[in-house]
Amino acid sequence: MSQVGDFFSKLFDTTNFPPRWHCGRWSDFHGWLYIISDIMVWAAYFAIPLIIVRFVSKRTDARFVRIYFLFAAFILACGSTHLIDALAFWFPFYRFNALVRFCTGVISWITVFSLIRILPMAKSLKTAEQLEAEIEQRKKAEEQLQVNNALLNEAQDIARLGHWQWDIPSNKVTWSESTLRIFGVPPDVKEMTYEDYLQKLHPEERNMMQERVAKALEEKVYPPFYHRIIWPDGQVRILLGKGEVVADDTGKVVKMIGTVQDITDQKNSEQELLLKTQKLEASNVELQKFAFVASHDLREPLRKIITFGSMLEREYKDTLGEKGNLYLQKMTGASLRMQKLIDDILDFSKLTVNPRAFTKVKLNDVVSQVLSDMEVATTKANANIQVSQLPEIEGNASQLGQLFQNLISNAVKFTKPGEAPVIRIHAKYVDATNLPKDFLKDHQFHLSMNKKYCQVFVEDKGIGFDEAYLDKIFLIFQRLHDRTEYEGTGVGLAVCKKVVDLHNGYITAYSKLGEGATFVFILPLTQDIIELG
Repeated sequence: MSQVGDFFSKLFDTTNFPPRWHCGRWSDFHGWLYIISDIMVWAAYFAIPLIIVRFVSKRTDARFVRIYFLFAAFILACGSTHLIDALAFWFPFYRFNALVRFCTGVISWITVFSLIRILPMAKSLKTAEQLEAEIEQRKKAEEQLQVNNALLNEAQDIARLGHWQWDIPSNKVTWSESTLRIFGVPPDVKEMTYEDYLQKLHPEERNMMQERVAKALEEKVYPPFYHRIIWPDGQVRILLGKGEVVADDTGKVVKMIGTVQDITDQKNSEQELLLKTQKLEASNVELQKFAFVASHDLREPLRKIITFGSMLEREYKDTLGEKGNLYLQKMTGASLRMQKLIDDILDFSKLTVNPRAFTKVKLNDVVSQVLSDMEVATTKANANIQVSQLPEIEGNASQLGQLFQNLISNAVKFTKPGEAPVIRIHAKYVDATNLPKDFLKDHQFHLSMNKKYCQVFVEDKGIGFDEAYLDKIFLIFQRLHDRTEYEGTGVGLAVCKKVVDLHNGYITAYSKLGEGATFVFILPLTQDIIELG
């Protein structure tokens, strides 16, 4: 300990240490080269820490600040040893020199250990190339974001949809440009206060809106609602508002956000559609009344014609002669066809649907009942009818029975001469993505991508038809054959199409002359009740 004490007590004492000029044989060139070199190194080592400290003080985002200062101290300490070495040529305080070198060693190892500690973190830092690549990606993302924002704004304009945000503490409302356009605000006006908004509301709805907002702030719920505004030109517009109340962690409401959509055209269209629907329903009622009265009034004279024709044939058959009996048969046949036509028209006019009349219907049960009712006709024709497993759907059992009865009846009727009818009925399930394009086009209003459908096939091996007449066969009173060949009124397939339409379905057919026909109809497994208003 005496040596340590002696060392620090004589820290700047140069006794017993001659100046470096007197240690060995220094030439002036050699000595001054040594001195100047040490001073240059010290000056550089002194300047570098100043630059480092200035850099760190200017960069608030600098990382590893402690390492910067350790480097500065380490470099300054190293420089100090070179300065002391230069001064030793005149002032040989080697004790102080030893102390400075020791401090330099301590600072060096502190720096080493600090570097070791931050090395894993430093390795995780991105290189300049990676940063440049990331910046490039961010630029592309920002450009894409701008494009997406432009598309979103365009889509909002097309949909006449805007958004808004109300900061409650500052009472500042931020409106999107599309929202300002919806409210009829001039293009040069970029802001609208909550009070301005209230003034644009229809006078009858301002109090209601304030009550609605107050209730939303209290209950923290903002349900969708319809309201009216008045444009500067006096035009009344109908808007659909939707919103959400946002609260902080303490439950205090801090803002409200929402959207507003101009649905004036949609509401007008719905109103027009409702009026047209009401007129159509009234027209259908009148048509049904007319069809009933007409059929009742026509049936009675037809019944008399048929009755008296039968009596005439029975009592005066021999008197009338061959030509008279032929005329009588034609008259009676025409009367019977007229009676059948009246019955078919009446049945067709009665085809309407009430959504509440839809129930769960097993199609196999429907087909079984139809075949039971047609047993005499199918037995007489020696028909071979094969029925596979059919699905259960929501529908009107009576109307679905008419559908199958007309299709099976046609398959039995339009058979090749001398051949027994062969009919196959089967079905499969389909989803919305596999539906025919014609169905998708005609049923956009009812279509749901999550809904399931069934596709039912009624195949026969009869005479078939030319598909060029496909659009014609489902029209009422349309026939492809002369009634002398195949009897009928041309109403059956029109009934099939109307039944399928009433069930929000689709019907078509595939055929070739002489190669049979396949009638295909698609029905949803479940029905939706659509309410207008």
